[in-house]
Amino acid sequence: MKKLPPPTPELTDPTETLAAIGPVARSSVVDAVSDRLRNEILAGRIAAGSRLPSERELSLALGVNRLTLRAALARLEAMGLVITRHGSGTEVVSWRERAGLEALTMVMSSLEREEPAWLELLTSLLEVRRVLVSEAVALAAERHTEEDLAAIKQLAAEQVNNLPDPFAFARGDLAIQRVIVRAARNVGFELILNTFARFPEEEPELLAELYDRRDESLPFYDVLVELVRAGDADAARQTLRAAFDAMDKEWLARHGHKPGGKTNGDGKARTKTASMLGKEAAKAPSKKGKTR
Repeated sequence: MKKLPPPTPELTDPTETLAAIGPVARSSVVDAVSDRLRNEILAGRIAAGSRLPSERELSLALGVNRLTLRAALARLEAMGLVITRHGSGTEVVSWRERAGLEALTMVMSSLEREEPAWLELLTSLLEVRRVLVSEAVALAAERHTEEDLAAIKQLAAEQVNNLPDPFAFARGDLAIQRVIVRAARNVGFELILNTFARFPEEEPELLAELYDRRDESLPFYDVLVELVRAGDADAARQTLRAAFDAMDKEWLARHGHKPGGKTNGDGKARTKTASMLGKEAAKAPSKKGKTR
């Protein structure tokens, strides 16, 4: 995978940082300050390893009081973007080494879609989703209860009513994923899923593109139910990883994110893949006694 392009220019000197930062609007001041500094850091204009100016200098440059600045810096520290040490000030740290998964969408929002780094991060996000769903369904196949299975079926049936609205459909899809993750009995997966749960509000345009062929996604829910019911973790894992890999490549090509990629002109890639998945799920023997 290509590395993110080096930021230009980097601000490593406190004086240069002050020159680049101007006063912020006073509506939701803490949000505005943290967003301003976050974007400067994520875009690389304030380089990792550099020390921020003193609270007095920074608050004057931003046009806010010190209490507001401290609240904003506390948010950035919680995000893993800075670290404050008493007596030595606030230092910018590498988000790759300190931030959580939510940094993916934060960095994406600070970039233009035309930038190579944006596509790299989008690809990473799709790969994380692929691993999460495939492994969660695999574990759910081994650990689910009949109540879990019934909940998945009910939410899947409700998706038909959400077809007209991409955001309602996305929330329904996340609800299904959450039930599956809980059926997997893995708290870590639930926390990872929370990053995707914020997607409708944080990236509405991208979300609408990701769910642009909702009617073709419906057959997958029947497949997911069958893979969980069958109880074969290996079959579920391998089948879904292969299917999501094919779908993600097709989606990237169709939206022009994959130079030289072939688009699917008849728009039936998802339907064909769902048909293949259905055949694979039907082959998986039901492992009775696996549910708890």
